[in-house]
Amino acid sequence: MKKILVTGATGFVGGHLITLLSREGGNEIVGTYHSTAPSASSPASYVKVSLDDYSAVEDLIRDTAPDEIYHLAAISAPGDANSRRLDAYRINTQVGLFLLEAVARVRPEARMLCVSSSEVYGKVEPGENPVTENKPAKPKGAYAVSKLMLETVCAQYAASPGIHVVVARPFNHTGPGQGEKFVAPSFAMQMARVEAGLMEPVIKTGDLSPHRDFADVRDVVRAYPAMLRQGAPGEVYNVSSGRPVSINGIYETLLGFCGSKNIRRETDTERMRPAENALVFGSSEKLCAITGWKPSIPLAKTLEDLMDDCRRRVAAEKRG
Repeated sequence: MKKILVTGATGFVGGHLITLLSREGGNEIVGTYHSTAPSASSPASYVKVSLDDYSAVEDLIRDTAPDEIYHLAAISAPGDANSRRLDAYRINTQVGLFLLEAVARVRPEARMLCVSSSEVYGKVEPGENPVTENKPAKPKGAYAVSKLMLETVCAQYAASPGIHVVVARPFNHTGPGQGEKFVAPSFAMQMARVEAGLMEPVIKTGDLSPHRDFADVRDVVRAYPAMLRQGAPGEVYNVSSGRPVSINGIYETLLGFCGSKNIRRETDTERMRPAENALVFGSSEKLCAITGWKPSIPLAKTLEDLMDDCRRRVAAEKRG
């Protein structure tokens, strides 16, 4: 039986990871949360803790005595991080430092995974695709910089005092449960509200021209235990579908699942973001080579499941 600690356990990815880990059987899973209350039906037990308090973090590691730690807690929306820079560095970097130091002092035999982001690569020229881990990181904005700082701290602890920590660099991922601050659920929630008669049949979007790498969150969480258990300490692994898709393609696929056919699209200037990269997609060959992991869920299935999930959320909104 493994004792497993998941930080940020009530977030989008955390819920999917806990579901996966519980299916292994025999795992004792503890999740941390700060504000979002856990579901009563979750297979994990939960601890409310302020991870930016070092004493609380050390007590957490001592009390749970984990064999595996999955560090997901973060300000995960780049826009939020860039508008809350102090919080971004405190939560996205310092919390990881506190966890690593507590592990070094209290539970050095534990294995730990820290989730970074493909955003650390920064500017990607078209010819640099698919992006591998060998591409130099040149982050821009507080979100990407805070994640690269976390990676640097992980590398230091992996080298000395020899903590087994690996770093995941996921590219875009989506699926059921993702919040509206991200592009695919933003489209899907608007469409679901149109279907339910809660808004006019006008979907507001930003720029639909960039091409990005989208994986299913359920594939991404399969990669995390694999790299934690089989990856080398101090190493960084991309998690990506390896396939670019346009934001317009995501919009059109979701529109095909929508029951309302008189929808029109309207460009919203507030949703427009300067696209640094017209085309970005990643290579997961390094991860595949050591674990055999490959994405298995087609994007159309991901978006269909997302649309169904958004309908359920909108139905709950409608009930009040």
